[in-house]
Amino acid sequence: MSHHGHDHSVPSLKDINRAFYIGIALNSIFTLIEFVAGYYTNSLALISDASHNLSDVASLIISLIGMKLAQKTATYLYTYGYKKASILASLINSVLLIFIVVKIFVEAISRLGSQPEVLGSVVIITAIIGVIINSISALLFYKGQRNDINLKGAFIHMMVDTLVSVGVVVSGIIIHYTSWDIVDSITSFVIGFVILITTWSLLKESLRLTLDGIPKDINKEEIKAVILSNKSVENLHHLHIWALSSTENAITVLVILKKEVNINEIRSIKKDIKHNLEHHNIQHSTIEVDSAG
Repeated sequence: MSHHGHDHSVPSLKDINRAFYIGIALNSIFTLIEFVAGYYTNSLALISDASHNLSDVASLIISLIGMKLAQKTATYLYTYGYKKASILASLINSVLLIFIVVKIFVEAISRLGSQPEVLGSVVIITAIIGVIINSISALLFYKGQRNDINLKGAFIHMMVDTLVSVGVVVSGIIIHYTSWDIVDSITSFVIGFVILITTWSLLKESLRLTLDGIPKDINKEEIKAVILSNKSVENLHHLHIWALSSTENAITVLVILKKEVNINEIRSIKKDIKHNLEHHNIQHSTIEVDSAG
């Protein structure tokens, strides 16, 4: 099948792998530093942010595993290969994130009555390191995120982490100069809500794709219109759209032609429909053909 002539500027698999490895290494080291600093300074904000960063390390690992599995060939038992593993992993990751948020909220509420003293200066230094590391990590995925939803997810996570680290810096400055230690618990609440908001959409989409729902970036009516735009097609039935992985989508459909045609014409019609569907993020099409007569 011929490919449409767009310049996607897709980075090589080697560059993508390098971005993941560097991102995982940087964020793992910083997560450890942030946990230690959080316990040392009694800062729940740092511990909350470290928990978030730990989940992002898991997300990067999951995305990397998903990309690796997507390259494996199908087997006798798994005829689509292991592509859907990335979707299942995203579901597990989103559930773990929500569990972390609950733990953060419980700890923050318990501290409101007796807020421990927080070392604002250490919080500031640690959070600034976080801003730098998260910014570097985000830049690693900037190019690839324009064409790949997995890389886009990694990029967004790193950008959110950068903004959260900026918020922790601000809270550290306030604590350092005012000794309002309660700002630390308030900041942890804000971080928790940020995690919850970003995770909720991930949870819903993961559930939808796990249950073979239509991916959110696919418009069913638009796909119908694409198929019906072929001059030989009169109608269609049994249209099913689902995600094979976090980056690949598939459809099956029964196409009703306006008149009976020979085998070569059927091949040409199918080829045209499949080519047009590629422009709408449908990579795998199974088309059954019947005639109106």
